[in-house]
Amino acid sequence: EVKVVRIFNVYGPGMRSDDGRVVSNFICQALRNLPLSIYGDGSQTRSFCFVDDTIDAFLRVMKVEGNVGPINIGRPCETLISELAESILRLVRLSLLSPISH
Repeated sequence: EVKVVRIFNVYGPGMRSDDGRVVSNFICQALRNLPLSIYGDGSQTRSFCFVDDTIDAFLRVMKVEGNVGPINIGRPCETLISELAESILRLVRLSLLSPISH
């Protein structure tokens, strides 16, 4: 049996800061108070998928009998890179302004 899946911009816990993906790059740059590196004008789009959802999709594909694919694993809607940058900046600023104390 052959199963073919295509994944798109997976993100979530355990991402390496040096993996070169846009989500980890933006988060690391924002945490270091550096300008976010947007290549182009920010109007390019990407489909992002949380790691748990990606794994769930893989498991579902593996349960199907016979050959499968190719199947795209990702969200049906795309996000502007400029919107992703703005969201990450907003969330990082909020987390820095509201530290958790115990």
